Amino acid sequence: MCRLLGYCTRADASLAEIMGERGLNEFTQMSEFHGDGWGVAWYDQQRPGDVHVEKSPLRASGSAEYHELTHRSLGDLGLVHLRWATPGLPVKARNTHPFRHGAAVMAHNGAIHPQDRLGEMLPPAWERQLTGATDSERYFLHVMSGLESGEDMITAIEATVGHIGEMFSAPNSLNAVLLTPDALYAICYYWPERIPHAALATRGLGCGTDQYFDLAYLETEAGIVVASSGWPQDGWTPVPNRHVLVVDRETLQVKLTPLNPRSAATPATPAAPAAPASGPLPVLVGAASR
Repeated sequence: MCRLLGYCTRADASLAEIMGERGLNEFTQMSEFHGDGWGVAWYDQQRPGDVHVEKSPLRASGSAEYHELTHRSLGDLGLVHLRWATPGLPVKARNTHPFRHGAAVMAHNGAIHPQDRLGEMLPPAWERQLTGATDSERYFLHVMSGLESGEDMITAIEATVGHIGEMFSAPNSLNAVLLTPDALYAICYYWPERIPHAALATRGLGCGTDQYFDLAYLETEAGIVVASSGWPQDGWTPVPNRHVLVVDRETLQVKLTPLNPRSAATPATPAAPAAPASGPLPVLVGAASR
């Protein structure tokens, strides 16, 4: 399990500029608890289709490379991931988030059990595209498989969380930040009854375990930031469970869309191009121009 942060801004900026030194330090300090690696991904405005990924299996706090990247003006769209490796999944560079497929990247917070069935999540052709051994990369590739079959992003996410929820007996969270050249998607989807309170206490997290899988976002003059709980977030707006927050990269418009996973036994009716996602229409939360 891990910590997530995503951002979409009006201009290329460093994470330190977007969050302030204090906010960045408070977020980074969570790597003392989530110390099994870090990853940063970003797109810049000059080459908006190109995504860059840097990651390490080492702890973020004390990492000179992490410090340099979070203080460099990288781009207008990006994410940061602090990893706490699921027991049984090795702490190696190939298992470190975020994962990339084409021009998309994703980082995940949660665990999918049982692990001995993870190889059943993807069709063989997609399983062969794995770069590591994690449940998280398989989750990401399942969403990508939906996109490549013609689904829109929300439908692909709904199909994936529905598939995982039906196929696996004990996933606890499918929270994720997923980026494409056009948008940021912050997925809040977890099972409150499966929060691992004992494991969190054993690991050293002293409070707030009921809110461990919460996500929240903040609209600032610089843009939009969304992040996991565990550090001061006064004035932030919660993302409801089983919703996805979508931030349009061009307009910075923010939408909250409920996720209504379909059963694997009930395939969705093919949608026309640009049709609305399945389920209720998105709720308009806010918008800003660059």
